[in-house]
Amino acid sequence: MEFSDLYLKRAEQFHREVKELDKTVRQFAIGRLVVALAIIALFYFGFTYSFLFYPIPLLIVVFFMLVQRQLKKENERKIVLHLVDLNLWEADASKWDFKNFPDGERFVDPHHPFSHDLDVFGQGSLFQYLNRCATKLGEDRLAEDLTELKFTKETVLQRQEAIRDLGPMIDFRQNCWAIGKQIHDASFNLDQLRSWLKQSSLFHKRKTFLILRWGLPIVTLLSLFGNAFNPIFQSVFLFLFLSQLAITSLYGKPITKLQNELSVFRIILENYSLLFKQVKSQEFSSVMMKRHHQVAVEATDHVKKFSSLINALESRMNLIARIFGNGLFMYDIHCVSNLEEWREHHALSLPQWIESLAEWDALLSFATFHFNHSHYAFAEIYEALSIRGNDAGHPLISSSVRVNNDFDLGNPAGLMLITGANMAGKSTFLRAIGVNYLLASNGSPVCASRWSSPLISLRTGMRTSDSLQEHQSYFYAELHRLQSIIEELRAEKPMLILLDEILKGTNSTDKQAGSRELIKQLIQHKALVLIATHDIALGDMEQEYPSHVVNTCFEGKIEKDQLTFDYKLNKGLAQKANATFLMRKMGIIPA
Repeated sequence: MEFSDLYLKRAEQFHREVKELDKTVRQFAIGRLVVALAIIALFYFGFTYSFLFYPIPLLIVVFFMLVQRQLKKENERKIVLHLVDLNLWEADASKWDFKNFPDGERFVDPHHPFSHDLDVFGQGSLFQYLNRCATKLGEDRLAEDLTELKFTKETVLQRQEAIRDLGPMIDFRQNCWAIGKQIHDASFNLDQLRSWLKQSSLFHKRKTFLILRWGLPIVTLLSLFGNAFNPIFQSVFLFLFLSQLAITSLYGKPITKLQNELSVFRIILENYSLLFKQVKSQEFSSVMMKRHHQVAVEATDHVKKFSSLINALESRMNLIARIFGNGLFMYDIHCVSNLEEWREHHALSLPQWIESLAEWDALLSFATFHFNHSHYAFAEIYEALSIRGNDAGHPLISSSVRVNNDFDLGNPAGLMLITGANMAGKSTFLRAIGVNYLLASNGSPVCASRWSSPLISLRTGMRTSDSLQEHQSYFYAELHRLQSIIEELRAEKPMLILLDEILKGTNSTDKQAGSRELIKQLIQHKALVLIATHDIALGDMEQEYPSHVVNTCFEGKIEKDQLTFDYKLNKGLAQKANATFLMRKMGIIPA
């Protein structure tokens, strides 16, 4: 079964569930209406027949039970609707139409060492193709993973194991995504939450407030009870009631400030507790996911309780509840004390729980990629400075038109010079190598039948642009990028370097001389370098430095007055040019 058929069948299944839930919700709504009418009728006729008042309390309980059941089913319906959307989008993505998923435009950085050149973010990007994160935290972590390349060999191997573990768990992965889409957590500011976690307590563990928040309510309720026996307690009760209101009002400003700070987190944390619950309910075989499972077991109930405590504090916004809650029980002070007590026990753990959530949420994207492309290979991570790929292609190009290539760099030559005409496939090949290297360095499968590479820094020079704001020309911007690459190499930092048409902003003689000198510099350092160029005169450097430079090319064919490309990587220098042929064919110059 093709993946598009699989996802379409799942979408149909969830669509049927939506219809069943619609039916159930309507039944609860009708039940609520019937019970409400019965309550009104009993209340009306109860003035004539007093015994009709007796069932009313029970019917009120039934009414609220129906309300809760209906709300629960409506929430289930929302999640299933998200699952319908997800599977329809996955069916489209299996045909390389992935526009429905968030594209990570907010992460675009033209000055990044490689992400802009490799189309890591933005419309039609690698991020958009991969992204199945349930939360903004997961998206932030996925973006970080794709741009920082910070993992050790041990971590990459553990991530490979975790991705294999998560890949077949389609229900778990999709449920997490659907739960996460219940809220928009773009406003979640972990720094703001960390700030509150470090603040000192206002009421908790202060003896005065401990006595007041328990002692005063008890005495107040006793005076209310005593009023039934002696009217003198009425004045006592009123005094104590107003005293509690006065005490809580004195701290109204800091309590309101705290409420405003925490209220934004309530729904988000409730959602995160549901995500932790999903992980808690699964069994994993990988070391990394077992660790995240242990975190989820610890975090689920505590995060849910934190959300509930914030909800309790928000309830003070009801004026009647606020007056009687504070007048009788010092409600505000109890709520804040409970939050501060929670903070005392879990202030250090909460950031760790959230970090765990972000990490496995980002892994879900790679796991979906693995599930959708189970024939893609996991990388072999080598210590040696060499990189090799079999049947390697760009994962964002449809398999129906994608041309894969074998390549070997660093055995022994570490610099590959790629020549070829315009449109022959040089730039696409460079991007295919760069994107697959990113995937491999994250423990993800790569678009190849076999892949091996070390864990080294990645730098590119493919899409340098000028800047009016920075008063910098295109050529000067390119020189700055090359300068930064050389400086890192001189610091003995091993690198994979991808360069496309270097020194485009100068004349051909100067460009050739500068390119030769740059190549001489690059081969002196620990680097794997691929340079795409039109300048076939640079090809003689293979003879000059046979153990360092290798020539490869993409060649075009002119047959029956038609120009075609096979996009296959060949050894040697390109021999054909297409510019003159195309200009003649288009009538720009005489035939």
